[in-house]
Formats: sequence, structure tokens, C-alpha cells
Amino acid sequence: MAVKTVALRNSKATLNPLVLLLSALWIFWAFGYETLADRLMTEVEGTVISAHDIPFTGGRRYRTEYILRGNDGRDHLYIAGSVDGSLPRSMPRGTHIKKQRWQLSYERNGQRVDDFSLLFHGIVLALGLGCLCWSFYLWRRQTQPN
Repeated sequence: MAVKTVALRNSKATLNPLVLLLSALWIFWAFGYETLADRLMTEVEGTVISAHDIPFTGGRRYRTEYILRGNDGRDHLYIAGSVDGSLPRSMPRGTHIKKQRWQLSYERNGQRVDDFSLLFHGIVLALGLGCLCWSFYLWRRQTQPN
């Protein structure tokens, strides 16, 4: 009985590097690609001529499908989702929107709107980077001969 107790005391519980790696990848996908990258890559300019809310099944979230008339007179489709990366949902007709690529802010009726929480997303992405580094550290430690 005493041998088992000593063996349990000497064993160290360690995190699985794969769990940390998967957590880091999920953070990078959800907060980096789906939000930050989406916001940075969005480029749209025009006046809202039609807005249609589309509910998600099984939840309170919804998205808004906009038809925007550009300065060139052509109509463009923009779909605003429920994540931070999208522009606002349910903007009224007649609203003029201008969002340039590689900028987090946009203009709404000539007024600059900077509603993207860069501090929050930066902290979460730093947490993801920490999980990634910790995962590689644990993996190296487990694969090195004693």
C-alpha cells in the first residue's frame, strides 16, 4: 500500500500539449480569422436601399442582408453577421456606409465609427499565442530524453 502512495506522489499531472494546441487554433480561428481578419478585409461603400433581417434557426442571433447602391449606380450585396467583424445589423434605408479595406473603423453618414474592440481581441489573441507557445514547450519537454 505504501508503494502506491509514493508512486502517486511522485507522478506529476501535466497538460496534454494537444489540448493547448487545439485551444490556440480555435482562438486564432474564432477571434483572428472570423472577426479581426473579416473586419480588416471588408470593403464596402454605398447607400442602403434595402435591408432584410434573416433570423438564425434556434437562436436570437440574426444577420442582415443589405443591398447598397454604390456611387457608380450599381447595386452591391453585403451581409452583416452577428460577430464583431461585421458592420452593424439593421441600419435603416438611406444610411450611407463607407468601409475601406485594412481599416477597423468605417463611416456612417459621414461620421467616423470606431466600434471594434481591438484591446479585447488583442488580449484574446495574446492568450491564444500563450497557449500555442505553452503547447510547444510541453511537447518538447515530453519528447526530450531524460
